Amino acid sequence: MSRLPTRGRVVLPEAEPRLNSRTVVALTGLSYLFVGLGFSYLDRRYGHFALEGTLWLIWALLGFGAGTLNALRSPQAGRGLWLLMGAVGGVLALFPGFLMFNLLRWTGLTLMIVMGARAVLMRTRRDFYLTLMVIFVVSFLVGTHGNADWTLWFYLGPAWVLGGLALAWEHAAGVKLSRWVKGGMTLVFMAVALLLTVGLFFFAPRPTVLGFGFLPPGTDTPGRFTQPAGPGDGLSTLGQGGSGGQGPGQGGVSGGALGDTGSPWDVLLQDMRRALSDGFIPDWQRGLMQKLLDAAQSLRDGLSGSFTMQAEMVPLFSINLWHLLAWVLAALLITYLLWRWRWRVGLVATLGCAWLLAHLYPLASMWLSARALRWCLQAHGHPRQPGQSVREHWLTAPGLAPLARRWLGAAADNYGEVRFGGLPATPQRALALRETVQGVCDILTGAAPELAR
Repeated sequence: MSRLPTRGRVVLPEAEPRLNSRTVVALTGLSYLFVGLGFSYLDRRYGHFALEGTLWLIWALLGFGAGTLNALRSPQAGRGLWLLMGAVGGVLALFPGFLMFNLLRWTGLTLMIVMGARAVLMRTRRDFYLTLMVIFVVSFLVGTHGNADWTLWFYLGPAWVLGGLALAWEHAAGVKLSRWVKGGMTLVFMAVALLLTVGLFFFAPRPTVLGFGFLPPGTDTPGRFTQPAGPGDGLSTLGQGGSGGQGPGQGGVSGGALGDTGSPWDVLLQDMRRALSDGFIPDWQRGLMQKLLDAAQSLRDGLSGSFTMQAEMVPLFSINLWHLLAWVLAALLITYLLWRWRWRVGLVATLGCAWLLAHLYPLASMWLSARALRWCLQAHGHPRQPGQSVREHWLTAPGLAPLARRWLGAAADNYGEVRFGGLPATPQRALALRETVQGVCDILTGAAPELAR
């Protein structure tokens, strides 16, 4: 008969994967801030948007600012601030939050306050995903509110882009990629997100069920907005876009009436311009909206004119299109060349700055020369390893020509005597280090093949 085991081993669950970068916390904080601003933007007609926006900014800075600093620290760091912010947030959620909003919006406000305080301890992916989930849930609540119109996208748009960027950054943080590659991928991601958003907004069909959509016919559902008590500043005459209602007593013009006087694109621009009469929109946002609508109107006029031009005007319009295409191709070519020769361009620019600073700031000049040499060795396939000193990194580079190795030794001695030996940095030393690094880089990049023998 087998004996029952008298000893056992407790199997602990695996530790939660930690975040790989503080940048993820910072991007999440920015997304959180924009959602908070959008939450308060819905009630801008009461005149407290500036105060509420300032409070959201302070709360986000306290929570996510501390979380950015504590992301890579011990689990105990920041617990005192978390308890303090949690207590203050609980008080704010009950008073005046419970008295200001209905149950649904109060729930969203409470979630935002709690996650802002909890951000002090955001170190694991579970915390990161939970925070993003709250951010997107509250943003959907804000976006489907009766007071929402197209001007709200000045806040929800950046919030969603930053949230997606935080997800992409966390995924890329665990992969060994250079900063150039990460920066390029970031720009491509933002461009694709913008194109998809514009395409969905303008071309995806949106049914009028439950008043879905911020522009006609999505806003034809009666009773989506009730004018609050107080001065209206002409807001009762707003038509579409959620800024003015379509119910009884409202002075808005229906989308169908406007649709009889122009194309759907003209009606869309007219409805978007109507939001400019909202007296509670911040001045910076109003000016930006005006510029965007003017640009859209110019584009609309140009496109509509291209189909109604006289025959003699078509060649001129075609030339302009060819010029635009040529500029785009030239920009793409320049971008490709800069990317292909990014190491050489960076080395030339860095060493040029080192030469300019050699006489006035020799220490800064030597630092730039050392940085250029580090980039050159990294491009040559010899990156600096963690814990490796500057001298070890320079002198252990494989496959160097004898002359390049001698110059590397001289550069290491010169830089080490100033950086670690206590000798003063002089213009002569700075220029000598710059010339030595220039020679090594010329050999490694193939600019001086006769020296590589």
